[in-house]
Amino acid sequence: MNYVLIGDIHSQAKSLESALSFIRKNISNAKVIFLGDIFDSKTKYSDSYKVYTLVREAERDLNAIILQSNHQDKLIRYLKGNKVHIHGGLERTLNELLKKLTINELYSWLIRQSFGVVFRDEFGIEFRCAHAYFNSDVQIQDYTNEYHIRAIRRDHKHQFLYGLQDDKKNRINWWENDNSSQTFIRVAGHYREVYTNLENKSLILDSNCGEDVGVLSVYNVNERKLYQF
Repeated sequence: MNYVLIGDIHSQAKSLESALSFIRKNISNAKVIFLGDIFDSKTKYSDSYKVYTLVREAERDLNAIILQSNHQDKLIRYLKGNKVHIHGGLERTLNELLKKLTINELYSWLIRQSFGVVFRDEFGIEFRCAHAYFNSDVQIQDYTNEYHIRAIRRDHKHQFLYGLQDDKKNRINWWENDNSSQTFIRVAGHYREVYTNLENKSLILDSNCGEDVGVLSVYNVNERKLYQF
């Protein structure tokens, strides 16, 4: 199995279509993991429904996994009927998706997604993936190919979706610490940064896709190669 990680998309269908076309043509036996923030664009261009159809196609023919994220969580809460402040990207996402999907269709798809996934590459190195921060206190049972985190404590859920915060609720850039003694590589999107120092056991793939100067980052795990579209 050749795992391929895709960073935050934010409703950029053109970039995603290019990335998936490249994967299908150039990476054999690929299995895609989307690191979350599928929807909500800050640019003039947004095509959430096209992104939805591309991701669903990747589920069918690339065995794709989609991880929960803060933007998707807000969308889920809205679809459940919770009080959610709608503005900007979320408003556009709802307008684009609910023209062609029912609330039940969209909601039932979103809630099937995992909070985290664990796998080993062809060299036996373990990767633990979450949108923002995979808390190593979360128990991982023995697994053969991959292990999914589907049920999670509330405090762990917040870390998986939003990351770590200090006492003033500022983001903690955990990859800047010395993580070299970890027994696994921690993978995330979320942070508007690309960081591929695997010696420090950290991999971040959010290259501002969905913003005016952004691109979509794709990482071929076995070959240790980064591509951007």
